[in-house]
Amino acid sequence: MKITTITLHQPAGLLRLVTGEGFEGYCTGITATGYDVERAASIVVGSNPLDRERTWWALRDLDEGLPPALRAGIDVALWDLSAKIAGRPLFRHLGGFRDRVPVCRASTAGGTTAATGDPSGDADPSGPEIVKEAKDAQQAGFKAYRFGAMADENTLVQLVREVRAAVGPDFPLILDGRALCVVDEAIRIGRVLDEADYFYFDRPRPRNDHSGGKQVAGEIDTPTTAEVRSPIEASQVMTVQSADHIRTSVRSAGGITDVLKTARCAEAFGAYCHLEGAGISDGFAHIHLAGSLRNMPFIEMSRHEVAPPFVLNPLQIEDGLVHLPDLPGLGMEIDQDAVMDMTSERIEA
Repeated sequence: MKITTITLHQPAGLLRLVTGEGFEGYCTGITATGYDVERAASIVVGSNPLDRERTWWALRDLDEGLPPALRAGIDVALWDLSAKIAGRPLFRHLGGFRDRVPVCRASTAGGTTAATGDPSGDADPSGPEIVKEAKDAQQAGFKAYRFGAMADENTLVQLVREVRAAVGPDFPLILDGRALCVVDEAIRIGRVLDEADYFYFDRPRPRNDHSGGKQVAGEIDTPTTAEVRSPIEASQVMTVQSADHIRTSVRSAGGITDVLKTARCAEAFGAYCHLEGAGISDGFAHIHLAGSLRNMPFIEMSRHEVAPPFVLNPLQIEDGLVHLPDLPGLGMEIDQDAVMDMTSERIEA
């Protein structure tokens, strides 16, 4: 069995791998140049779709490297392919831990982009917006709520307390520091999180600031997380103890394979691996990962996740849970006519 073609539909963003036997693997939300697709094809086309690890290493070691998003898209499509060939939903193909995943409601108040982990949101939301959103999330059955830090420390500290008072003592809350806090500020905020019994303090310090992260984690009781983009970075965070848990995503890490390696590293240290967001590019991949791994406490989603128009069965949240698709592979049902309607450029190699 061999992969015969790799195709990228732009601007639809659908990446497609096809085997000679007619199996197709997909990933959505991908953009790339024809040059990079051709470079990837030199490794992927002609390979066995079940030899994912070999392909992962070959793409990783490609001269000059591939854009992480393209490498991630190929890896996701390979996992989709292999699970379809096996006739199993991807989460069971990965090992299988649960068929329903708890959802943490990610804030979108004030036009921020907290749901995607992007710290460059429009304007800081107001306190009342956040408080209302937290209460709505709790009433809708979400299992946790995460909101982002604002520039003013005093306002933020007040909001931390107001949100806790609004939802009561038992609803898990997460504050995303957006890697914007200086060490002393992060420690002061963290101590307020201790008082308010928050689930964890997400990204108090910038990625790879092991010294600052360790200082913060050592001074507060609330668990902290650090953003990582590779298994190596995860091992560094865990070994140095610059955070209690880690966060990553399929898109930033470079694929499902990368997240699996990262999550296993965290698991060996008794830590959680938190997945940031479940949007267009990685939503289906993230829920299957969360369905196969024990140390992912929940999947992070906004109230209404955006899905490409050509996906006929977008993810649905019911009572704070996402039910994993029972179809083979990722379980995405693709409207091929809609893909073609959205395609102005077809890159094939």
